[in-house]
Amino acid sequence: VLLPSLTSLTSTKEIWQRIIVLCFLAIFGSHVHHTAKKQRKAEEALHETEERYSELVENSTDAIISVNEKMQVVQWNRAASDLFGFTKEMMMGNPVNILIPEKFKQQHEEGFKRFLDTGVATFVGKAAELEGLRKDGNTVPIEISLSANKKGDSCTITAIIRETTERRRALEALRDSEEKYRNLFEESKDAVMIWTVEGKILGVNQAALETFGCGIDDMIGSDISEIYAEHSDLTSFHLKLNQEGAVRGYELRLKKSDGTVMDCLLTASVRKGKDGRILGYQGIVRDVTKQKQNEGELKRTLETLRKSIGGVTQAMSSIVESRDPYTAGHQKRVADLARAIAQEMGLSQDQIDAVRLAGMLHDIGKIAIPAEILTNPGKLTGKTFAIIQDHPQTGYNILHEIEFPCLVAEIILQHHESVNGTGYPLGLSGNKIMLEARIISVADVVEAMASHRPYRASLGLDRALEEI
Repeated sequence: VLLPSLTSLTSTKEIWQRIIVLCFLAIFGSHVHHTAKKQRKAEEALHETEERYSELVENSTDAIISVNEKMQVVQWNRAASDLFGFTKEMMMGNPVNILIPEKFKQQHEEGFKRFLDTGVATFVGKAAELEGLRKDGNTVPIEISLSANKKGDSCTITAIIRETTERRRALEALRDSEEKYRNLFEESKDAVMIWTVEGKILGVNQAALETFGCGIDDMIGSDISEIYAEHSDLTSFHLKLNQEGAVRGYELRLKKSDGTVMDCLLTASVRKGKDGRILGYQGIVRDVTKQKQNEGELKRTLETLRKSIGGVTQAMSSIVESRDPYTAGHQKRVADLARAIAQEMGLSQDQIDAVRLAGMLHDIGKIAIPAEILTNPGKLTGKTFAIIQDHPQTGYNILHEIEFPCLVAEIILQHHESVNGTGYPLGLSGNKIMLEARIISVADVVEAMASHRPYRASLGLDRALEEI
């Protein structure tokens, strides 16, 4: 009991003084109780925050390391162990310079001392690319971000560290790719150009300047339409490019700065943004004017050669027919019929040309047969027929060293072979006989049986087809 019984008090003033003291004591006690309760809650919240922080640090995928003013490790998480190979027990309380390569140690110690003296650290609040030292002695590229807290002579520096090996590899690959692209762009023998959707030229290589006879200042910023000989070509080309996304070997005519028109092949593609919007175009231009001219010359040369071969073939055919006037025109008719058969069969143009040429010369071997045998109106004996049978081989011997554009000599050698193997001179059968030779054989039989001979009248086309 703090106060004596009120009944023993004689002074009203004293009673009120005691009541006021009691009120103050009650209020103070309540305040103390409330304050203690708030403090307990604050301590519990702080403890919960520390637990959450510790949990976040421990489970972070980045290495988190804290050191004190003596550069001793005071915090080390699981990711730091994974990155450097040291366990938490190995590192706690030990100097952090174990993780610093020898070549960086002096720089690190000087920077740390400067921070202790001035409170200023170079890398605090920034990300820096450095190297760390693993337990196995190997270095690892890292990105480190620092935060610092200094109070008087004590401080704590916390580092968040991330390995950058893969990122460095990706950056190196990107740099290599960009370097290769630049080399290809600059060293290309073909003109390379980049232009916008509006047609403004953004970039060209040295070959483009040489191709169009312009300086770099003349081309950059100029309109792409200025290099087109025909504006309609520009419209049709861009329409096709936008529809297909890429065009290869597009033939069109461009012009140099002096107005000279060039035959060109343009290969180009659309450049798009991530949203699919067309940003512009890039293309490679090849001047093929000389090749076009050479192709024209070659075509004219081939046409002249073709006419020459035709003339020589006709002359050789005429020589044979001059020795056997009774069969005049036979070789030409065989050639015409054989060509028609080849066309009807859908053979290639080269095969059709081979059949026609071989048809014109198929009996050239008869030039070695005595004229009296060729013009004999009677029936041939076994000996004279054997001489006649030599003419495919003789024809081959005459022609095989001539460089015809097709196997004329071989066709002539086989044109008297039969599918059943009873022909001459090689006794070939079936598919062993060249298709072209089989066509000549059919045409030769039909023409011979349907035509008049000195030793017999024409047997007619129906009989010839029956024989076939």
